[in-house]
Amino acid sequence: MAVVKFQFPSRGFCVVATKVAEANYFLHKLRGSKGYNDEFNYHLSAFASAARSITFSMQCVMSKYPGFDEWYVTHQEHLRSNCLAKYFVNLRNYMQKVGDVPVEHTGTMAGGEFKQFSFFVDTEGLEGAPDGEVTGLAEEYFVAVLKVVEECYRDFSVFVDPRVLFTEEGLERIGWVIEDIEEAVGLPRGWTDVPYEGGDKNHQRLRILARNYQGDEMLEKYFKEFGLISPDSDRS
Repeated sequence: MAVVKFQFPSRGFCVVATKVAEANYFLHKLRGSKGYNDEFNYHLSAFASAARSITFSMQCVMSKYPGFDEWYVTHQEHLRSNCLAKYFVNLRNYMQKVGDVPVEHTGTMAGGEFKQFSFFVDTEGLEGAPDGEVTGLAEEYFVAVLKVVEECYRDFSVFVDPRVLFTEEGLERIGWVIEDIEEAVGLPRGWTDVPYEGGDKNHQRLRILARNYQGDEMLEKYFKEFGLISPDSDRS
């Protein structure tokens, strides 16, 4: 049975990459903040909100792709069963609705250097504070969410990664032909349909078309930085 030609939605996975970058930005700011000033609170609130929005964005972008809704149910339940992820979702809601930041700070002097330790505390409306230092817990939560993004990027690679789409196997899966790729990237249909040496004309045409479309470098940088894929991986 012929595969129905897939129509790509207007929003691409780059929207998700932008939200990941936003959360990582505030995580970096949080690491550099001192707990005894207001910046720490600002950055924690911004990070919790940005990190929470990653899966919202992914659902919005991927909802038009076949099989995603069923795929996401399992991953959504996994996050919901993650006590730290659940706490950060509640933390974000609490800080947005109440305004308070349920964190306390302490510190010690060692070798003439002051070392700060910030930790969550239970408060009315938000209990179950996790043990550990705030910035370390924030990074752990970020990685849990990023892992879901990485798995989505991998499992739906034919739709979101040009290195998979720009292959004969990829095109067959979505019911496209090479001329559809040419049109999608702004070229006339048949633009690469010229004589080639060898018997792999389609492969050569796709290789030419893929030269400027190599996958989401921003996302893969974070996947590598946080140990979700090998540092030398190119996903090819």
